[in-house]
Amino acid sequence: MQFINIRELSRSPSKYVKEANENDDVVITRNGHPVAILTKIDEENLEDYIIAKHYHVEKDFAGAVQEHESGTTTTARDLLDSMNG
Repeated sequence: MQFINIRELSRSPSKYVKEANENDDVVITRNGHPVAILTKIDEENLEDYIIAKHYHVEKDFAGAVQEHESGTTTTARDLLDSMNG
């Protein structure tokens, strides 16, 4: 695992994306404190990551499907019209 500051990341972003993709995670710091991690991910693992990190997404999606199937959804046009009075 490599630690770099945000300034170094801004100088060579593709270098560190390659590092994370080919070797190991890259921890990005600001003022000596960790703020983000670059890590390898592929299409196969993206859905699992999203569900694990943002577990409410699956619940929200299920709710949206139920709303759609029950006919209680609102079109984007109707929503915008209601917002514009």
